[in-house]
Amino acid sequence: MIGSASNTRRTVVCFAALAALAIVASLCSTATAQDDFTVRLSEKENELAHTGDAMWSKWLMWDTGFQRMVDRNMPYLELTNAATSPDPITQFHITIGDNRFNFAPINGNVATLGSTTPGFSLTSSTVGGAGDELVVNIGNGGLLPGQTVRFKIKLGIDPSFQAAYANQFGSSLPDYRTVLFDMNGINVYDGTTGFDTKDNSQVHVVFGADTQSLKSVWPDEIVPNGQFFNSNIRSYSQQDMVNLFTLGGAIIPEPTSFGLGMIGVAGLFLKSRSRSRRAAA
Repeated sequence: MIGSASNTRRTVVCFAALAALAIVASLCSTATAQDDFTVRLSEKENELAHTGDAMWSKWLMWDTGFQRMVDRNMPYLELTNAATSPDPITQFHITIGDNRFNFAPINGNVATLGSTTPGFSLTSSTVGGAGDELVVNIGNGGLLPGQTVRFKIKLGIDPSFQAAYANQFGSSLPDYRTVLFDMNGINVYDGTTGFDTKDNSQVHVVFGADTQSLKSVWPDEIVPNGQFFNSNIRSYSQQDMVNLFTLGGAIIPEPTSFGLGMIGVAGLFLKSRSRSRRAAA
């Protein structure tokens, strides 16, 4: 009976080791440690295209307060494939953050290719048509490592929140900095303060056919001149720098570490059982 129990335990541990190997093989087929991406966000496409150029930044800054309100309702997203692996990015996802708002169509599309990155084939939709998660498909082989694409999005107001919004901000347009995240730790729609990312936008991408990155949560941002948003429009004599925010994509963790750990534990257990048997003999 003792020998039978020992054999049973050894069989169970061997099966556990084999299961760990199967998990490793499965994960390795769908993820790599090098897959990475970067997302940048600005109300002006040319701030993304000419980052660090002081002349461009100064020229872009001198628009009207009304035009800046419109631009901040329809910001540009810049997606870069920063991976060292050869897999292209084929799909981009971003959630709305504050779900009292939605991703609204622009001339029938919820994402419109920018003029500074021509040649990409984009199709876009929202999950379930609900407007709360934008999905951008990148065709023609996807976004290859080192490539960048820029596209415009638009923010709408949910019907259930329109009356409350109009009561507070009139006919002005919602600012992406108050919907996708909070500026300076202020939730302007709840009237609360404190840095909290629970209602902030989340981003992830798909590499190749089905390798999904981890989700990155957009942090609350520190914004100079954060008093200019929605109906709080600056006068022409006031300065308001064009904003640019960067979100680094989360690297997919190396999948073999868990599996190797399981195999190591199994090996130690088998070795310990072997020593026990030799000692008993």
